[in-house]
Amino acid sequence: MKTRVVSAFVHELRRSVGLALALAMILSLGGCLGKAWQQALEEDTPAGYYRFMREHGDSEFADQAREHLDFHKLYREPTLAGYESFRRRYPTSELLPRLHPVLEKPAFAAARAAGTAQAYQSFVERYPDGELAARAAGNAIFVASEGFGGNADRLAAFAGEHPESDFAAEAVRTTEAVAAKRSAGFGAVGLVLEIDPETPERMRVRRALVDRMAKLTARFGVQLMVAPDGIAPERLRDFPAARLEVRHVEAPAPRESGEGQIARPGMLGATDVVLRAKAGEAPIAKRRFELRVEDKAYVPGTSVLFSPTASKYWSEFFVPVASWRNDTTVQPAIPLSRPVVELDGFGDRAVVLYEDGDFELLGLADPTRPITLARYARGEDYKKWSGIRSIAGRIAIYGEEGLEFVRFTAKGAIAERTWSRGEIGRVLSITQVGDALVVASSKGLQVFDPKTDEMRRVMGRVIKSVDALDETLVLVDGESVYLSTLPLLAQNRVIAQLKLGRTFGPNNVRVLDRAAVVTGPGGALLVDLKNPDKPKAIAKLSSREVGEVVDASRVRGRTFLVGERGLQLLTRGLDRVEETIDVGDRDRVSVMGRHLVTSSAAGIQVVDSTPWAEAPPPASARQAVVYSIPSSGGVNP
Repeated sequence: MKTRVVSAFVHELRRSVGLALALAMILSLGGCLGKAWQQALEEDTPAGYYRFMREHGDSEFADQAREHLDFHKLYREPTLAGYESFRRRYPTSELLPRLHPVLEKPAFAAARAAGTAQAYQSFVERYPDGELAARAAGNAIFVASEGFGGNADRLAAFAGEHPESDFAAEAVRTTEAVAAKRSAGFGAVGLVLEIDPETPERMRVRRALVDRMAKLTARFGVQLMVAPDGIAPERLRDFPAARLEVRHVEAPAPRESGEGQIARPGMLGATDVVLRAKAGEAPIAKRRFELRVEDKAYVPGTSVLFSPTASKYWSEFFVPVASWRNDTTVQPAIPLSRPVVELDGFGDRAVVLYEDGDFELLGLADPTRPITLARYARGEDYKKWSGIRSIAGRIAIYGEEGLEFVRFTAKGAIAERTWSRGEIGRVLSITQVGDALVVASSKGLQVFDPKTDEMRRVMGRVIKSVDALDETLVLVDGESVYLSTLPLLAQNRVIAQLKLGRTFGPNNVRVLDRAAVVTGPGGALLVDLKNPDKPKAIAKLSSREVGEVVDASRVRGRTFLVGERGLQLLTRGLDRVEETIDVGDRDRVSVMGRHLVTSSAAGIQVVDSTPWAEAPPPASARQAVVYSIPSSGGVNP
C-alpha cells in the first residue's frame, strides 16, 4: 500500500514537471516569436519582412508581415491604382497615411492626364501643402479660363502670378511674340540677288528670277527693293534692314542620286532663297529649289531654267514672305519614334497616329517640354491606318483596316468598338452629326447610330472627305463639293453642288467656324457657310499661288494652309497669302487651344497663332510697292 502511494506520488510529480517544462518551452518560443516580429518592425525593410515570413510563415504575425511587404512595394513604386488595391485589401491599415505623401506625383500626373480644371482643383484640395500644389493651382486657373482667350496682356499677368504652372513658360513666349510683332515689324524687304558668274545666260537668268519674285511679292503686298547687280556693299546700307537673299548656281550634276543610285549625266540648277529680318541675322525662312536636266535635253550654253523641263521648277518656285520675325512663334520640332500619318489637337494636347494603328497622346502645355500622357499599341501589324479624331471622349482611328474606337481607362487605352474592312470598307474620313457618326468609306457614305447600334448606308458614291456644320454635311469626291443633310441624302438629294473638276481634285474638306476649306492638288477653295442653304464660294487659290495644299485649319478668326510650301497664313479677306510662317513640307494641321500643331514625316511642331489674331495694320501699310535703285547693270521690274 505504501509502495503504491509512493509510486503515484512520483508519477504525479513527473507529470507536473513535464507540464511545467512544456509551458516554459511555449513561453520561451512565444518570446522568441515576439522578439523576431519586433525586430522585423524595427528594421522595417522588405528584406526583414521576407526573412520573418521565411522563418515564421504560419505564425499569427504572418498577415501583418504580408501587409508590410505590400506597403513597401507600393511605397517604392507608388501608383494610384496600386493604392486603391492596397486600401481594398487592408481597409483598416495603419500604414495608409504613410502612403499619402508618396502619391502626390502620381496624383498630379493623373490630374494632368485628365486635363480639366476640376481635376487640378481636386488635387490641390487633396495636397494643399504639397510641393506641386502651386503648379496645380495655376493649371486649374488657366484651364478654367480657357487660356484667357489668347489675350497677351492677361497671359503675361498669369505668368507673373503663377510661374510654377505648366502653362506659364508658353504664356511668356506668347507675350514676347506679340510684343515683337507690334514693335519689330518691317514694311519693306531688300532683294540681294547673286548669280554665279559661270551660269550660262547669266543676265537672262537674273531678269527671269527678279521678274518672278516681283510678281510673287506684289501678290503678297510686300514692298520689295531690288539691289542692282554688283552693287557695292556700302550702298546696301540704303536698303531696308530686312533682306531676301537669293543665290543661283548651275553646274554638272553629280552622277550619284540622293538615293545612292547612279544617275544619267546632266546639269543641275540650284536656287537658294533666304529671308532675314536683318543682314547677318539667323534666317526667318530658307528654301532650296533644284532643277536637273539630263544631257540629251540640255542645250550647251543655255541655262537650265529655260530648258523644256523647266516648267516644274517655275511652278514650285516661291518666295517666303513675312512682315516681322514670325519664326519666333514656331517652337522646336518634336521628333517622334516613327513617321506620323495623322494628328488631332484639342485643349493643350495632341494625339498622333502611326501607320500601324498605334497612337500617342501628348501633353503640350509647354511645347518645348512635351509629355506622353498615354499610349495605345494595337499589337497587330496593320499597315494602313491613316486617320485619327477625338470624338465624344473617345479616340477614333480609321483607314485601310476599317474603324476602331478607343477609350482611356485607369488601366490604359482599350479598344471599345471595332468595325473591320469587310464590314464597312476602307474608311477615308469621319465626322459627327449630333449623336450620329458619319463614315466615308469605299462602300459609300454610312451612318452609325449609337442608340440602335446600327451602321447603315445613305449614299453609294465614294466620298473622299466629309465634315459637318451643325446638321449640314460638306462632302468632296475628287471632282465636286456637295452640301446636304442626312434626311436629304436618304432621298438622294443635295442642297448644292460646286463642280471643281479633276484638275483641282478636291480630296479634303475642313469646316472651320462657319466656312469650309476644300483642298486638293489644284489649290484651295474657301466656301462661306453662314447660310448653309446658300453656300457661297469666297475665294479660289490656285496651286501656282499657294502650292499644293493638303490641309487647312482656322483659329481665332485666322485661316492657315499646310502643304508643300509649309505653313501659310491667309489674309482676313481669304484672297491671298499674308505670311509664310514655316517653309518645311507639312502634311497635317490641327487646332490646339490658341496654337496650331502641324505634322511632317519627322514629327510634329507647335505654332502660336496669337500674334496674328490682333487687329490688322492700316490698309496703306499693306499696299504693294516694287522698285529698285537705278544702275547701269540693274533691272527695273
